Amino acid sequence: MSQKPIQKQSFLHGAAILALGTLIVKLIGMVYKMPLVQIIGNDGYGYFNNAYDIYNVLLTISTAGLPVAMSRMISEAQTLGNNAQIKRIYRVSLYVFLTVGLLGSGCMLLFAKQFAIWLNSPNSWIAMACLAPSVFFVCLVSSFRGYFQGQRNMTPTAVSQILEAVFRLIIGLGLAVILVRAGYSVAVGAGGAIIGVTAGTAVTAEYMWRKH
Repeated sequence: MSQKPIQKQSFLHGAAILALGTLIVKLIGMVYKMPLVQIIGNDGYGYFNNAYDIYNVLLTISTAGLPVAMSRMISEAQTLGNNAQIKRIYRVSLYVFLTVGLLGSGCMLLFAKQFAIWLNSPNSWIAMACLAPSVFFVCLVSSFRGYFQGQRNMTPTAVSQILEAVFRLIIGLGLAVILVRAGYSVAVGAGGAIIGVTAGTAVTAEYMWRKH
């Protein structure tokens, strides 16, 4: 963990940074989704959304309440000036997030075909398998965000969200176009599009790791 001092922000300053980041992410998301439907069609977009449905369920189970709890504990320790406690909270939380993330990703990857069958969309399994690593990366990122937000520094969170959206746009749309034009099925194209999401979360994790 970096020994550099954390840049603290007021509540309003932090909220403004997060709001701006969210706005930029929403705009990028619009740019991403509109051409995606044209590239992989309604069927492909359905596979894409089915993968996201399973992903969101696993992610909710994996991270429910944990980042907020971590942030509050770090904030309390910082108020008391207990830097050693902050490090302990961060270290334990990181191990917990890593373990939960690995389990979540493994579950999504191993049971991708079964999940797709449960959703009555057997071809969705490709997109689910491609999205599986994102559970791990997002759990890792959540630990970093909890660490920074607990110390009232919202900038890394906002920047990481924008980075994730940009890479999702560039890599996701790029792969979808390449695969569909190469003659692959829309199920494979949907998998390519969702690899952009996985790449975005991986880049975000790398960024947060370097910042913390």
